[in-house]
Amino acid sequence: MKKKFRFSILTKLLFGFGFLIVSFFFAYIYIYQMLKENEKLAVNVNENIVPSMAALNKFSFKVFESKHLLMNWVLFEKKSNTPKKLRLTEIIQNGYPQTKYELLNLSKKWDKEEQLKLNQIFTLTDSYFSQITNIINRLNKPEKYDIPDFKEKYLNKIQEGSPLPELADNIKAQTDEMYENKNDLLLSYNMKIEKSFKLFSNRIFLSGIIFLAIVIIIAFLLVNSTIFPIKYIKNIIQKMSYGELPAQSVKTSTDEIGQMGEALNNLISGLKQKVEFAKEIERGNFRSFFKVSGDKDVLGNSLIAMRDSLADAAKYEEIRRKENEERSWAAQGLSEFNDLIREHSKTLEEFSLVSINKLTRYTNSQVGGIYILNEENTDNIFLELTGFYAYDRHKFFEDKIFPGENLVGQCFLEKDTIFITDVPDNYIKISSGLGKENPKSILIVPMILNQKVYGIIELASLEVFPKYVIEFTEKTAEILASTIATIQINMQRTRLIDETRDKSEHEEQEKAELSKKIKELEKELEEKAEVIKKLRKQFGIDTDNFDKKD
Repeated sequence: MKKKFRFSILTKLLFGFGFLIVSFFFAYIYIYQMLKENEKLAVNVNENIVPSMAALNKFSFKVFESKHLLMNWVLFEKKSNTPKKLRLTEIIQNGYPQTKYELLNLSKKWDKEEQLKLNQIFTLTDSYFSQITNIINRLNKPEKYDIPDFKEKYLNKIQEGSPLPELADNIKAQTDEMYENKNDLLLSYNMKIEKSFKLFSNRIFLSGIIFLAIVIIIAFLLVNSTIFPIKYIKNIIQKMSYGELPAQSVKTSTDEIGQMGEALNNLISGLKQKVEFAKEIERGNFRSFFKVSGDKDVLGNSLIAMRDSLADAAKYEEIRRKENEERSWAAQGLSEFNDLIREHSKTLEEFSLVSINKLTRYTNSQVGGIYILNEENTDNIFLELTGFYAYDRHKFFEDKIFPGENLVGQCFLEKDTIFITDVPDNYIKISSGLGKENPKSILIVPMILNQKVYGIIELASLEVFPKYVIEFTEKTAEILASTIATIQINMQRTRLIDETRDKSEHEEQEKAELSKKIKELEKELEEKAEVIKKLRKQFGIDTDNFDKKD
């Protein structure tokens, strides 16, 4: 009597896992081939199609731009080296050759027909830019525009409908056609990739179902001592496949199933740590620590990479926000200074006091002074302190500084900003709640207009001036220099008007006095004439005959 064949637990496990291994191997081969195909499609899209489309678009735009720049060159830009002329020259000399070189490198992966068509476009484009070069070389001077046959030589060549614009339009049309073909190819590749990934997902899902069925069959073949632990582990794995993590640990034993339970516990523990790490990232805590299980811990390494990427993005966003705040701060400050200048620009004293008070407070400085150049005596010019601001309301500045004297005079001669952070102990002291402190930074900025220094701004702070504050102070100095020049011109005009008016009044007064003296002399002469007549009459002198003799 033949013995009935019975599978042992080891035999069932070997058979079941052997079948699983073979199935997994074939599934792996299939999945690997699909991944390779998808990778090949993606590499072709990213390294050839997309760069080719970008280069074709850039090439088309350069031809389009050169056409309009040429019309501008011939019709409007008679002067040499205008921005638009320089732009056209740059396209011919650099832009077009670079784009052509880029397309030639990319076209090595194109088919023969596309390469032939691209070479035809380059032939037309070389001819097109050669004709443009010929025109701009002839019209390289303003006097070349005044020739009698200018219209026949140049205008007729660039007008719409003429061969040269039609050549540009033809090149652009052919380039755009190639671009559209590449775009269609890109859409086709995207559809292939999408279809491949859908098929890939379906295969993975089907493989998972098959593997799960095999595992269940193998579990039912095991003895009762192993069936329940395996079912329990299976249920946990199923829950985890849907994203659920068990709250309690899996019970383990000393056999292989127990080792599986222990490994599952490690997996659950690791996933819980990864979940907590992801939550910390969600809260914005990019400094949270996480230890990966090893070099092959793909999920852990991916989470760390994501954390670092988000941290860099947050840092970059913070930098952008700070830059925007600095630009807004500077723009608002310049606007306020313009309003302030319009209200307080009658005299230099008023203007200086209001300006330095505003600038010192706005830049968060503790001490500030403004020196204006005094040129009343051209042989002895000096910088005169016309306004200051200090934290404790005491004056820290010299009233008069000559060119080259200390840092202010040096700034006047060099016509450049002086910024020092290593301030000498005896330079200046700032009063604060802690007593007298040495400033951490000194900023001295010249007020320059048309290469002439109209004055100097000096600021001192208990903090180091940031770069954007220095740039803002320099821009403000330009505005103040322009206003000082205007005030000085107005003062000079007023002084001349007053001098002219005083001189006119003096001349009128002298004229009135002279007229009065003339009248007095005339009256005196009349009185003497009457006396003479009386004397003649008294002595019997014929007055009429005498007058006739006279």
